Amino acid sequence: MAESIQEKIIAEVLFPAAEKVCQVRIPLDLRVYDITLLLTKLFSDTNLESYSPTNRAMLCDGCSGVRFSGKSTPRELGWENGIRLLLI
Repeated sequence: MAESIQEKIIAEVLFPAAEKVCQVRIPLDLRVYDITLLLTKLFSDTNLESYSPTNRAMLCDGCSGVRFSGKSTPRELGWENGIRLLLI
């Protein structure tokens, strides 16, 4: 039985609350809602003193500021390597 390989992209994520930017690998078929939860958890675990997550975090386009629907996947939204995201 062959394992399926999940496709991923590399995204640049800006965390304005902590004035930080990082690059992360994001699965193309995970819902934006789940990606947002994972990113807030990751960032709070690695930057305890500068970021306190809330349940109201949103993932937005890093260029336009438009909020992404939590029900969509990166594949459905047409995300590609190098996309800039904003976590607010």
